[in-house]
Amino acid sequence: MACPVEPELTPVLPVRHLALLTEFDGSAFNGWQTQARGRTVQQTLLKAVQELTGEKDLRLTGSSRTDSGVHARGHVSHFKTLNKIPADRLPLALNSLLPEDLAVRAACEVAADFHAQYHAKGKIYSYRIWRGRIRPAISRQQLCHLPGPLDLDLIRQAMPYLLGRHDFQSLMDAGSCDRNPVRTIHSLSLEAQGPQIALKVQGDGFLYHMVRIIVGTLVAVGQGKISPDDMPAIIQGKDRKKAGKTMPPQGLCLEQVLYDPPLFDEYFKQNDKEGENHVQFTLE
Repeated sequence: MACPVEPELTPVLPVRHLALLTEFDGSAFNGWQTQARGRTVQQTLLKAVQELTGEKDLRLTGSSRTDSGVHARGHVSHFKTLNKIPADRLPLALNSLLPEDLAVRAACEVAADFHAQYHAKGKIYSYRIWRGRIRPAISRQQLCHLPGPLDLDLIRQAMPYLLGRHDFQSLMDAGSCDRNPVRTIHSLSLEAQGPQIALKVQGDGFLYHMVRIIVGTLVAVGQGKISPDDMPAIIQGKDRKKAGKTMPPQGLCLEQVLYDPPLFDEYFKQNDKEGENHVQFTLE
């Protein structure tokens, strides 16, 4: 009598939880989030991850939505996979499948409960302005061209008023889904190199178009249309009409999403360098 042959058991692969640090030029994207129409970062990146892993039901969750035309150097997303490719090899593997305006800069293993959006403690954005009389051509999609006089000393006087925890309704455009308009601005910096200006802002979160309106309001200060001393009344008045205009999207870039403990910290330490003429205001 032959002994029964036990069926071979298919090995159960462990589920891996991975985070991706991505950089993209938002010029030809309709923002981050997947839409019924238009090319988006999420759709493009997800397609590459699915192709690499062979998992068609894989989901990709992002840390932050970005508007059409807005760029990112430090966007974070996460996904679950059974694929065994080491995390340090993922960037090169994925970049071979991605278009030139989207790249994975780093990848790492994260905890099973990690969520790129809900675990974010804050974000850092930059906004770049070109003050030269002649508009830029090569960098036209990464800078806002703003010819004419701009008093940087007046802007520096106004910046500290934005620090701290405030109701920022006056710096939020209509259409926001946020029910709570209270946010904390931890730091603001201004760096000038010739005709180029870079404003950088760090906060625990931002409302709809908030960074672009902050910049627009500071620009109005620099143009003499708003006094630096008017900033407290603008914030406290909760009246969008009193603040500056919403600046164009192409000058805006998501620099980093902040987590505790830090994520991709070594990457940012190696790549973050402050230039000359850098002035920063920090919440004590």
